[in-house]
Amino acid sequence: MLTIDQAEDKSSLMKKYMQEPLFVEFADCCLRIVEPPEKE
Repeated sequence: MLTIDQAEDKSSLMKKYMQEPLFVEFADCCLRIVEPPEKE
């Protein structure tokens, strides 16, 4: 996360990291905490 935060081209680096399943799982977990899914 620190590497992305300090990168010049955050968008490009984020695309690269989103190819890694473990990073995607981590990002999804963070997003669920920040914005929980709506209850149906």
